[in-house]
Amino acid sequence: MKKITLNIEDIFNIPTSVIYNPDMFKSIYHVSIDSRNIKKNTLFIAIKGERFDGHNFINDVVKKGACAILINEKNYKKLSEVEVPVITVKDTMIALGDVAKLWRSKIKANVIGITGSAGKTTTKEILSTLLSEKFKVNKTVANNNNQIGVQLTVLSTNEKHNVLVAELGTNHFGEIPYTSAIVCPDLALITNVGDSHLEYLKNRKGVFTEKVAILKETIKNSGKVFINNDDKLLKEFGKKIKNKITFALNEKADYRAAIKGYDKLARPQIEIKNKKNVFSTTLPISGEKNVLNFTVA
Repeated sequence: MKKITLNIEDIFNIPTSVIYNPDMFKSIYHVSIDSRNIKKNTLFIAIKGERFDGHNFINDVVKKGACAILINEKNYKKLSEVEVPVITVKDTMIALGDVAKLWRSKIKANVIGITGSAGKTTTKEILSTLLSEKFKVNKTVANNNNQIGVQLTVLSTNEKHNVLVAELGTNHFGEIPYTSAIVCPDLALITNVGDSHLEYLKNRKGVFTEKVAILKETIKNSGKVFINNDDKLLKEFGKKIKNKITFALNEKADYRAAIKGYDKLARPQIEIKNKKNVFSTTLPISGEKNVLNFTVA
């Protein structure tokens, strides 16, 4: 099985990049922003965070075997006698996204993107558990779904994975469009649209405008989207889409769930119907909201 690699031509395609010591370049098999997690053939990207600056650990990562380092161009003069290729860019945070997008272009796994105001982490966990019965699955760790976490999730996906389940979060306009373009989902889902992060997204329509970017990106790439028909904004958007599957608890849909009762632990006993089949089970988790999360998974 051929390993996913980044070559020197890929590096030249990173905007604003300049490569020093290019004759020493080796194929990159891993990408890390954590100086503690350096393997052979790793590209280390130095990110400046609130507590630590990756540029302060350059010598450490080189000693540990990093095959190349990517830094902000203003830090290049501070380096002395680094005997690996040094890639400079104007902004390593932006470059992290560019590298993740390059990596995504080489991934053979089916990529599923999930966002929503509530239930996205739960749906991701249910879906990953179900798929792992048959496939090698990579997924977002915990709710590490921000503008660094999404990139790291993509970069942690390798040639052995059949499926990537990526969770995308947001609290500002522009974040979902940005991370969706990196993830490029083959399948995508918005669990629901609620009143979340209104200090920045203003109102529910603002939340919808931000989150619907994941569906638009998927449609642009000829992928399939899943529409919650119980959510008015999503149902209306779904009317314009051909390549979709709908689900609901209360409205008509391709897959409609019904709660038939509860067991002694208050877990819903449910039935899911489509045109051909009826599926019945007792959920291992409680809550009506989780009926829809399980149904779409």
